[in-house]
Amino acid sequence: MQLLHDRVYEKIVEDIVRDRHFRMMKKVYHHRDSVYEHSLRVSYLSYKLAKKLNLDYISAARGGLLHDFFLYDWRKEGKLRRKKFFEKHGFTHAAISLRNAEKHFKLNDKERDIILKHMFPLNIAPPRTAESWLVMLVDKYVAARDYLV
Repeated sequence: MQLLHDRVYEKIVEDIVRDRHFRMMKKVYHHRDSVYEHSLRVSYLSYKLAKKLNLDYISAARGGLLHDFFLYDWRKEGKLRRKKFFEKHGFTHAAISLRNAEKHFKLNDKERDIILKHMFPLNIAPPRTAESWLVMLVDKYVAARDYLV
């Protein structure tokens, strides 16, 4: 699977990246790249930082990979149907991603919190764990970098 030439990371996320539903995200675009590519960047950077900070790098890697597991093109979907402000993608996709992730993978509490809270402060409840804060901040950094590069 030669993802990022890091065998430890590859072993941690192997079941997710091989899943056909997760691979569907290669066809869904997010910022400038697919949701799949964006999620890999968030996951791997979160994993590396969590390791350096002596945090749960396994949960950071897996939660980071599944944080945007919403499986629809939010740009097209938003144009098809007018939504109320708090029904828009930015407010709802974390809960949708968590529901999808729970259907396909066994998650621990940290991974659930990472997925559900990654859109803080749009989602009002703040992250509960250091790993959730880390992935939330990494996601913001990667998204900004995606737009700027």
